[in-house]
Amino acid sequence: MDIKQIIDLGIEEPKAKEIYNKIEKYILEEIKKQTKEYENQILDLKLNMAVERQLFMAGAKNIKATIALIDFSKLNNKNIDEALIKQMIEELKTNEETNFLFFEDKSTDIKGFKPLETNIDRHTHNKKLSYEELCKYYERCIF
Repeated sequence: MDIKQIIDLGIEEPKAKEIYNKIEKYILEEIKKQTKEYENQILDLKLNMAVERQLFMAGAKNIKATIALIDFSKLNNKNIDEALIKQMIEELKTNEETNFLFFEDKSTDIKGFKPLETNIDRHTHNKKLSYEELCKYYERCIF
């Protein structure tokens, strides 16, 4: 709505300008307020994603359940402190009441491929076995 439309409603020009300025001021304030709210929502989403990422890397079984135990009052969404998040997660992992929420660290020391071990003599795979010998091996579930 502009000043001409307000004047067309039958309002005098000085009063129409005053009304238009109030409307414009209200709209600008609302836009600023909405922008601030959206910026805060984006910052909160960034913080939540940082916490979820750290929980995932820490091996949380259920991220939604574990994120409920994080104290967000200590975290600042404008300046995300990854070290503080890691510290909070480590406290949860070491606490007896909450350590069940994380997978246990099982480091496997697999150094490479190990072939399947069988009871067959290593030289028998090169020779042709008779039907009876094959049946004997199958009965022992060697293959």
